[in-house]
Amino acid sequence: MTKGFRFAEGLSRLAGVPQEAFSAAPRITVSGGSRVLIEGHRGLLEYSAERIAASAAGCRVIVKGEGLGLEAMNAKELVVSGRLWAVELE
Repeated sequence: MTKGFRFAEGLSRLAGVPQEAFSAAPRITVSGGSRVLIEGHRGLLEYSAERIAASAAGCRVIVKGEGLGLEAMNAKELVVSGRLWAVELE
């Protein structure tokens, strides 16, 4: 366990809020098998109709599927839509 993780865990307990509020880890929400919201991304690494990869704190978020595309993207959030097969963390 890293120091940053322990700090975020302790702070979340003291504040009574979820640990994710203090963590740099990405938050990933999959909706209906056709949409993925990645919060806390750090930029695109790969982009194709079958695979979209984004950098995140300490990992890569990889979305695999068919007909994938970027629905929206800003400095904090990334929305991928299409026919989803898998969402993986590396």
